Amino acid sequence: MKRFWPYLVIVAAVLLLGTLLVSSSKKRPREMDERITLKKADKIPYGTAAAKDLLTSVFPGKPVYYNKKEPELWDSINRWGTNQAVFIIADYLNAYDDELERIFDFAQGGNYVFIIAKNFSGAALKEFGFQIYYNPFEEFGNDPGDSLGVRLEPSYFKQSGLFLYPGKKYESYFTALDTSKSIVLGRNQQGWPNFIQMNAGTGRVFIHTAPLAFSNYFLLHKDNHQYFEQVLGLIPSTVDQILWNEYYLVKPKGGNQDEPGWLHVLMQYPPFKWGLLTGLFALCLFVLLNMRRKQRMIPEMPKPKNDSLDFIKTMGRLYYHQKDHRNLAVKMGSYFLDHVRSRYKLGTVTLDETFINTLHYKSGYPLNELKPLVSFIQFLKDGPAISERQLASFHKQLELFYQKT
Repeated sequence: MKRFWPYLVIVAAVLLLGTLLVSSSKKRPREMDERITLKKADKIPYGTAAAKDLLTSVFPGKPVYYNKKEPELWDSINRWGTNQAVFIIADYLNAYDDELERIFDFAQGGNYVFIIAKNFSGAALKEFGFQIYYNPFEEFGNDPGDSLGVRLEPSYFKQSGLFLYPGKKYESYFTALDTSKSIVLGRNQQGWPNFIQMNAGTGRVFIHTAPLAFSNYFLLHKDNHQYFEQVLGLIPSTVDQILWNEYYLVKPKGGNQDEPGWLHVLMQYPPFKWGLLTGLFALCLFVLLNMRRKQRMIPEMPKPKNDSLDFIKTMGRLYYHQKDHRNLAVKMGSYFLDHVRSRYKLGTVTLDETFINTLHYKSGYPLNELKPLVSFIQFLKDGPAISERQLASFHKQLELFYQKT
């Protein structure tokens, strides 16, 4: 019996620990999941599971398909058919030229495309012929703005009042439109257009720039589902089939290229893909089998030392000990302007209000902190000698700029 005592003690300790964890988890207050995913499978506040469920009620009896494939590989619907609807949900519509061409070709064939996105690639902005604005300080999932408010144009909808909810704002709006082919259907709380319709042959393209108006939190707040029903009412209920596409939610956002790489295109062909993978596996196997060292070890060479930073520190101390504070500040200002030219591609010949505003938008650095920084650099050009306190303040301003950008 004694030999079982250690096991009994371990089991009792595990049970006691489990009880304590369960009791502590029950006492812990429940926190709201504020991630913005926009995915139909997510029932968190900023997912779109509610929109998926409402979609079937707005189009009763119509087949609804879901996928994450690019426009070239849409197989749930007939790409050459008519009277179909595709909903494209995205945070950033980073579409290439060929993808946009396929989307427009699909719409021009007598179909409906409904795009929900906050930001758009350069190719998309050029293709659609509009410009947008969004908060440059806003990070994904961390919206510092007020709550979202949207309204519909009274000339096109019965209920055109303001639809609000106490959640995140997270929106953009149109600042320039091609009015010859665009119709404004909705606006945000401030009156800027955020919902338009574009004619495409015998079809239609709808673009909405407030993705959270289709989130669970917004649609389930009071009577906001009426906004969703009216917006989708622009698409005839007689459509044959519907596709909800999340390709641009999962597509990588990096890079500014206008078309996919050659490897990305070739990997779409299964024979090439598996042939390449087989070749890589064989190469790895060959390397593993031939890893035995066949020559003496090569001695490790010391890494070359970078003396640039030491030189800069030495020159800085020289100016500082000589009390030549103005000369040192001029050198610091010149380095700052060189940094602006190389990183933000801005000319620094004229440090006027236009330069300050442009640097503000490109870097995201607060305008009220950027103005005194640039003004002090202008002051140094023809100004007198400066004090040690002014030099220290200028150095602190520069360090804050480098850290925040």
